[in-house]
Amino acid sequence: MFADQQKRDITHPDIHEDVSREDIVAAFRAAMVGHFRSHIPGTNINESTLLASDYLNHFHELVMLLEAVPAEADSFGDDLLAWRPLTYEQHFSESGFRDKNLAIAAYRRAPPKIRARFDQAVARLHGEAVTLIGEVAIELKGGSKRRLRESCLAAAERLRILIDEANAIANGEIGAPGSEANGAGDIGGQAAIDALFGDK
Repeated sequence: MFADQQKRDITHPDIHEDVSREDIVAAFRAAMVGHFRSHIPGTNINESTLLASDYLNHFHELVMLLEAVPAEADSFGDDLLAWRPLTYEQHFSESGFRDKNLAIAAYRRAPPKIRARFDQAVARLHGEAVTLIGEVAIELKGGSKRRLRESCLAAAERLRILIDEANAIANGEIGAPGSEANGAGDIGGQAAIDALFGDK
């Protein structure tokens, strides 16, 4: 009889009949996040956000092209015009990143508020990148070298600010739990972006 009771206790140590579906989902999610975090040390994936800032290399590449085009438009112009936005998962699927499968899986389990904020920052990066490439393309076709240089350098500066914002989110510096409460760092960063883009 004692053995039967012990067996029941081992089989279902913390399960109660009145556990809600939401509690089960939350417990499962917490277990999955814990699983990913246990595999993250030694990678470039942030343990708090479950995001890898390596994704932003996709945009750093564009910034480097923008900086190179004014000096060697013939060599780098086509590469610049061929640049296309990639989603987080597309980037890692096509990259040589050592932990790309873990990066994708962790991204899918990232804290929803942080991931939503990161995705918004990336969407803004994509939109600006496409717009800026279009502006530079016009200068490449018939503008002066001076205007091409000005357009490229201004575009690179605008993208760097947005990259820094996304990087801060990925590294838990913006949008981390508790940061919404004080707003420190977030308001100043957004104000700088709005000023650069002429937003009010």
